[in-house]
Amino acid sequence: MPILGTQASQNTKSFLGFDVDYLVVAGGGGGGGPGVGGGGGAGGLRSTVTATGGGGSLETPLTLLFNTNYTVTVGAGGALENSGSNSVLSTVTSIGGGFAGGGAVGNPGGTGGSGGGGSGADSGGALSNKGSGTANQGRDGGNGYGQSTAGGGGGGGGANTAGSNGSVKTGGNGGAGVATSISGSSVTYGGGGGGGGGGVPPTAAGTGGAGGGGSGNLNGPAAAGTANTGGGGGGGSYDGAFRAGAAGGSGIVIARYAGTDQKAIGGTVTTSGGNTIHTFTSSGTFSIGTGNSSTSKASGGIIYTDGTYFYHVFLASGTFTPTQSLSADLVIGGGGGGAGKGNSNPAAGGGGAGSVGIATSYSLTAQNYTVTIGGGGNGGTSTTGSSGSATNFNIVTANGGGGGGGNNANALTGGSSGGGQGTNGRTSPAATPGSASGFTFYANTGSSGFTNEGGGGGGAGAADAKSANAAGSQGARVGGSALNITSYLTGWTFATTLIGGGGGATGDDYYGSGGGGGAGGGTVVNSGPPSSATANSSGGGGGSKDTSNGGNGGSGIVIVRYAV
Repeated sequence: MPILGTQASQNTKSFLGFDVDYLVVAGGGGGGGPGVGGGGGAGGLRSTVTATGGGGSLETPLTLLFNTNYTVTVGAGGALENSGSNSVLSTVTSIGGGFAGGGAVGNPGGTGGSGGGGSGADSGGALSNKGSGTANQGRDGGNGYGQSTAGGGGGGGGANTAGSNGSVKTGGNGGAGVATSISGSSVTYGGGGGGGGGGVPPTAAGTGGAGGGGSGNLNGPAAAGTANTGGGGGGGSYDGAFRAGAAGGSGIVIARYAGTDQKAIGGTVTTSGGNTIHTFTSSGTFSIGTGNSSTSKASGGIIYTDGTYFYHVFLASGTFTPTQSLSADLVIGGGGGGAGKGNSNPAAGGGGAGSVGIATSYSLTAQNYTVTIGGGGNGGTSTTGSSGSATNFNIVTANGGGGGGGNNANALTGGSSGGGQGTNGRTSPAATPGSASGFTFYANTGSSGFTNEGGGGGGAGAADAKSANAAGSQGARVGGSALNITSYLTGWTFATTLIGGGGGATGDDYYGSGGGGGAGGGTVVNSGPPSSATANSSGGGGGSKDTSNGGNGGSGIVIVRYAV
């Protein structure tokens, strides 16, 4: 959106924006190996709350502009002997953790947010092969040690302390991370990976540093850094067999501002201690509203403008109150359905999307309009998932999506219906889009299930849900397509463009993703939990095949747009 940010707010210090505290942690570096590898360095850590990385002084809060979108990048953890990726919020960049040295030849660790540990070697005694950390983000890795078949890899540097040096038959421990309370409770991030041990038998592998660092392992592969901590991966050991090192953990970005009146969209939103907190565990957009309603023609929701239109976005129930008669465009999405639970075999169906209602040039007068945002349905814990709840704009209703079938039970109808369960060809019931004067509602039927394959939940965008194996490839879309708002409302510039994707499902050969717009995806075949839909996406949850619970549906949303 264009920057028009000349709004003022009594809750901010700045004429153009407001202050935002942050924690930005990059992805951790991968451990070295196989055989006497160093530990991966932790991702760089920059923070304005409690403490920051590398023993530096606390960072200065960002002053972010109203009515502006900021791209958030959450860095991935590095693969074996690869550095982690950077994480970014506005002008703040944290550097990915340094890779670890691998193999029993004394390879050096890489530089990064925190440095990677050097590998051990067959000779040379105490080596000088650590990777260096970045000032005010992290610490150095540890040096490896060289002795015939008995060297040890250095520990990866942590955000708070350096990695320990390797020694005879022993890997160095990963450096400790930094604890911060930006989320409302104290959590430690940025632990370095433990180095691998050597010798037959080796004495010990290094332990991972506090804050998600992965440990080395004498009798098997090393441990990976914990996801969304920026922890470094553990180094591989040699115990007569060459043991593999492990990947670093992904990073995280957290933004926090004063007050419990939500001023922005993006990430998972919580409140604590009088603050609003946006937590990004994957890349996304931090979208800040105008800050108040002094120049708009109505109040309610989070307000944006692109200079041509005002957008009032309701992520939670509230009241929309025009100060004058308006001709408005409206988008109303019901809560998405929860997916079914499988029972080892057969697979469960994905949740159906909430119905999406669109009105153009809809007449509104100067009165209060009650907005009720429907919740997403819960994923099944023993059988079929729960349907999502309806979203209401005054007397206009967008139905919640139907629950996906599970454990020999049928799917449920809803706005878009849930996908059928994977046995005996269980079908998906008909969709119930809804109706109201001045609105067109969009919803579709989900896919039937087939033997050992669940059906995708119906989506608001098209009648194209598939069964899992019909997708024909791993991760292909099987949930019904999300609706693209830009196809129905010209000049749409708000960040949310896709809404109401059907939930994915799993079969005996393939797992399928959701239909876009934040819909949940199916699980990996025979392993792991499925994905829940993103909040305020109206998307269906992903169906499971194993004994994991089904994914939850996403809550609904209301957007009102009118000319400036």
